[in-house]
Amino acid sequence: MPQFALITGASRGIGKAIAHYFAEQGYSLILVSRNIDNLNETKLELETQYHSCHIKTVSVDFNHPTDVESTIKAIINEHDTIDVMVNSAGVLMAGHTNLHLAQLSELMNVNLLSTITACNLVVEKMKQQGHGEIYNLGSTSGLEPVAKIAAYSATKAAIVSYSQSLYHELLPLNIQVCCLCPSVVDTDMTNDGRIDNSLKIEPQDLAKSIDFIRSLSAGSAMPTLPIRCKVIDLEK
Repeated sequence: MPQFALITGASRGIGKAIAHYFAEQGYSLILVSRNIDNLNETKLELETQYHSCHIKTVSVDFNHPTDVESTIKAIINEHDTIDVMVNSAGVLMAGHTNLHLAQLSELMNVNLLSTITACNLVVEKMKQQGHGEIYNLGSTSGLEPVAKIAAYSATKAAIVSYSQSLYHELLPLNIQVCCLCPSVVDTDMTNDGRIDNSLKIEPQDLAKSIDFIRSLSAGSAMPTLPIRCKVIDLEK
């Protein structure tokens, strides 16, 4: 029976790197993102490299939580199991008191409401099937608030708290939850010229982190995993 990994934000950056990891592990993939062209490019790239990998792409805008809810419900109904979920969809906006309501709404919709909605639905599926793995993308800014990205930090702090609560709730049910909390990762969202890209965390480091967590013994658990950027820590 094939195993399925559902990955949001899968068309680029961290989500794309993690999609490569699960394809290499032999999983069938359900890739979710807003940009259908980028999704199709990612699908072609993966199919070229992993010939036996079955890939389904689904386009939905995480700025519209009700659309996300109906989309995830449809995905769940189409599959007997969802063995892994990676919540990588997210947006980054610099600013705090100067952010407009529309910007705040997008941050909350994408990073929080849609992510939690999608995750909650898949959790109920995993409860029924009796197993699962969930990896949520938090941030070190959710562990240690950063003033210049205060609103973004707030959304990531909420994801960290949500994930930690979910970890304790699902621990007795054979469902593993980990919140990956990287610092500055080399993606187009962080390509503002402030830090040389070669000094940032690589997207593949997140896939390696998941592989590390999965390699731990049955008696081990890791609900939160910070992945720090050395150049940022050296500035402190």
